[in-house]
Amino acid sequence: MLIVGAGSAGCVLAARLSEDPGRRVCLVEAGEHPDLSALPPELRDSSMIDDRHSRYLWHHTARATERLPALAIPSGRVVGGSSAINTTVYLWALREDLDGWAEYAGPDWRYDACVPFFERIESDLDFPSPPHGTTGPIPVRRTPRASWSRAALAYEAACLAAGYPEAPDHNAPDANGIGPVPFNTLDGRRMSAALAFLAPALSRPNLRVVDRASARRVVLAGTRARGVEIDRGGERLRLEADEVILSAGAIGSAHLLLLSGIGPADEIRPFGITPVADLRGVGRNLRNHPLAAVAWRASERYTDATELPIPWQIQLRCTASGSAHTNDACLGVAVLTKRTPDHEPRVGVSALLMHALSSGELRLSSADPGTQPAIDLGFFREPDDLARMRAMISLALELGSRRELAALRGERVAPEDADLATPAALDDWLRLRVLTSHHPCGTARMGSASDPDAVVDSVGRVHGVDGLRVVDASIMPDCPRVNINATTLMVAEKIATAMRAASASPAAAARTPA
Repeated sequence: MLIVGAGSAGCVLAARLSEDPGRRVCLVEAGEHPDLSALPPELRDSSMIDDRHSRYLWHHTARATERLPALAIPSGRVVGGSSAINTTVYLWALREDLDGWAEYAGPDWRYDACVPFFERIESDLDFPSPPHGTTGPIPVRRTPRASWSRAALAYEAACLAAGYPEAPDHNAPDANGIGPVPFNTLDGRRMSAALAFLAPALSRPNLRVVDRASARRVVLAGTRARGVEIDRGGERLRLEADEVILSAGAIGSAHLLLLSGIGPADEIRPFGITPVADLRGVGRNLRNHPLAAVAWRASERYTDATELPIPWQIQLRCTASGSAHTNDACLGVAVLTKRTPDHEPRVGVSALLMHALSSGELRLSSADPGTQPAIDLGFFREPDDLARMRAMISLALELGSRRELAALRGERVAPEDADLATPAALDDWLRLRVLTSHHPCGTARMGSASDPDAVVDSVGRVHGVDGLRVVDASIMPDCPRVNINATTLMVAEKIATAMRAASASPAAAARTPA
């Protein structure tokens, strides 16, 4: 078995599937495989992505809006993938999210059916009781109140005064309100999927990791996957397998499908690629969370206004004013200094639209695998998304202007008064200043074979192609209303369990190569 991509999903799959000594697993990664027992600080310590991570990144860019044609959307290019470089926020998908997935992927993806897999992969050190896990490989902690910044304490007070409830555990079923963010860290160190899942499995003789190997395409014999073509060390090689799993992320997996002739035939053919499976959903339905932030200069009285390694300690989960979609808003407070003019301390309230209706797409721009695909995030294509973002910016301004934060804030610097003069002016500001939350998903979504936009079935098998699966954030029907890493791990754990069960059944094994 070949797994392409040693990110969050790939590490889980390699670890779980290689537990079966009768199954040989090869995990292929384009980035490097660092010594997991002695990681460099930029991979070891929890922090935001910065210049130190450059060698470990895919440096993709995307169109965000008509006002913002090029926006950086980096992701992890290293064993561990984005879990090795992300901000370690560890939030479960919400009930609304997974019950919505079930409409496409079937009842096995309902929230209640997924809870056991979230539980299995975590060890919640703050809430060690059901439904939280206590023996999983991912440790989960929240910053204790004694370590909160003055901004976090004041922001909590402002949210409570505004009538929002306390949310001590954002991973409790149906939680909302203001409370600490859960992180997959231990003593300030990032617990990536590589450390939590892959490292304990590396000594198995049936597991091999091939790093610095760039996948070019899936090798097909008719409509059956037979392996993967890679470039490694200046050589072009073909790795053969009975089954191939693409776990290269929402950009990488969709790109590989297209390069292999799997996707919209009329778009693939002009690049000289012979269509194998005409699946119009490949590369479509690109989902993400648009983000915008309001900011004030830090007050002279806020003498300890410094940027923390992970600036967001607490968050508010709520429903945007006028929205028909529950819990679609996330607002957090932070002090930022590293990316501000002259490193001037600023107090910011970020607003993330966690359930956008708009979607983007990914298309081939070249038949050369080394050329990134054309990516359009599609932010604000739906007018309702702009309306809800306006409401969230208004809420961010309201919360940040409350008396509870008066001692911390100085002059407001974003948006400027002119940007707030009219709804149209604010829309223009949002189109120009929007950022990505680095949560791409949905480009090869789950669904039945009769669903014309579905790419894979409920266990990741590609429609119309034997011996090929996609298992990563690509297959999510929609972006969950949270940072997506915990949900990506859950998806891989759930499908790995299904694959193990299928291989244990002779009848199922005959249908599903292992």
